[in-house]
Amino acid sequence: MAEIETEGFEFFGVEEAVFRMMVIERIEAIMVHSKLSKNTLAQKASLGRSSFYEKMDREGRSVFTILDLFRIAKALDISILQLFPMTDLERQHGGKLPLTASTLNFLDQMLAAPKEDIEFISHFYREIQKRDRRGE
Repeated sequence: MAEIETEGFEFFGVEEAVFRMMVIERIEAIMVHSKLSKNTLAQKASLGRSSFYEKMDREGRSVFTILDLFRIAKALDISILQLFPMTDLERQHGGKLPLTASTLNFLDQMLAAPKEDIEFISHFYREIQKRDRRGE
């Protein structure tokens, strides 16, 4: 299996509260893109509404369990990795999404696509890059 370039999942030097806020911000950004309220996401993820609200409070002390995160990712139809800031640059920018939620959703769709479709899109993209370099 190919390694995912993440620059490490260690999060050394990142305080727990800051990391929590990064995860909350990412969840909120994807919720906005998906046009979901906290209440709707809590229902879709089979999480208690008051518990979810408490865990989404940036100033609170409640934390998501790993099971909560899997349920949230499944309800949002994304990879659980999209809930975490994966590079130093993202961490420096407060865990902001590296791409828009719609682009991340497209990447998830491409990862699930048939091999032939992925190869076609890859070839098409390389052709576009060649033309851009030539100034066409």
